[in-house]
Amino acid sequence: MALQTTDPVDEARPGLRHHTDFLKLWAGTSSSLIGSQVTVVALPLVAVILLDATELEVGVLGAFLRLPMVLFPFVGVWVDRVRRRQVMIWSDVARAGVLASIPALYLADVLTLAWLYAVVLVLGLFSVLFEIAYRSYLPSLVETEHLGEGNSKLQLSDSLSKTVGPGLAGILLGWFSAAVVILADVVSYVASGIALALIRKPEPKPEADAEQGNMLGAIWAGLRWVMAQPLIRPLALASAVYSFFEIGVLQALYVLFVLQELEIPATWVGFILAAGGPGAIIGAWVSVRLMKGVGPGPTMFWCTVIGNSLLLLVPLAAGPRWLAATMLVVSQFFVNLTTQIFLVNHITLLQTITPPAMQGRVVATIWSLGLVPAPLGALLGGVLGGAIGLRPTMLGAAAIGAFVPILLLLFSPIPRLREMPEGPVEPAPAAT
Repeated sequence: MALQTTDPVDEARPGLRHHTDFLKLWAGTSSSLIGSQVTVVALPLVAVILLDATELEVGVLGAFLRLPMVLFPFVGVWVDRVRRRQVMIWSDVARAGVLASIPALYLADVLTLAWLYAVVLVLGLFSVLFEIAYRSYLPSLVETEHLGEGNSKLQLSDSLSKTVGPGLAGILLGWFSAAVVILADVVSYVASGIALALIRKPEPKPEADAEQGNMLGAIWAGLRWVMAQPLIRPLALASAVYSFFEIGVLQALYVLFVLQELEIPATWVGFILAAGGPGAIIGAWVSVRLMKGVGPGPTMFWCTVIGNSLLLLVPLAAGPRWLAATMLVVSQFFVNLTTQIFLVNHITLLQTITPPAMQGRVVATIWSLGLVPAPLGALLGGVLGGAIGLRPTMLGAAAIGAFVPILLLLFSPIPRLREMPEGPVEPAPAAT
């Protein structure tokens, strides 16, 4: 029997509005998300303006920041074996500490590019730790029927941060140097750590797993569970395909295509990309209403159909500049809108049916499939873009990346999933 969803106007169930521990998590996370967006703007400026970094050195900086993502599977196993809130608190403390070293060393006139590399490497590592622990912690903090609402609020904060954070960075950069502006992110991590420390609900003791002490065996158990679930497997495979073609190929060539192929002025690019912000905010806002009214499965399926199809507007953009720019804006708005709706439903489904002892490694498996293919896609996009041209490459990538995920979901149980499953699905015993 499936769980009964709550009516949004049911006054007997106020949801998370009065859940003080969730509100602490939400406030702290919102703070750190805004601060992180300030650093996204300020950190490259520290390298380029203050340390005279070359294009190659800036590329290395970005690579070091993302390098710890390869540890997702290992981090997922470790997070399953410890209390996740403690991981989050210490990750906030560590990130605040390493970032604080940048303005301190800059003011002492001893900041170097080598130190900046070390900082972003540590920052990336603890960000991976926090991300996995944060996604795995929510099911132990709120009731199952409130997971959708919780994920919606957290995704709303993520969307708002991408609008508020860069704007705040712009204001601060008008008053202070880029190195000093990073202190805003330091403060945000401290605020997040304090908010998490104030949560009063005890976190359950981690359950022992059959692969205790066997890291590779535990990683394999997580992957095996994902691939054995008829509701999760198609979503994981669709995410991997989307990551390779849309996030990898399409995003890698996007700006170059807009500037060279469409001859749109560089000053327009920021406004085009900004069109996705309102779409993401609206998507996060309506996601739970659609989950309850339409059902999580149909919601995810039709968001995939609409969002992926509208990605084709990018390589098909043509005509006068205003028309091409309008097509890009429409694509940005609706792709971001549908992505946020999809993510809230996807994450909620994942958290609902994943056994508590496997939350970390399952989240890590999904995140790995959704992130690892992107750099490979970017490499392929660069090769094909130079060989056959930007538009044919992007059109092919958009078509494959759009329609393969649609087909994977169409021929799965997802479109028929009208309600969230009633609880965790335990892993089958490993073959002996």
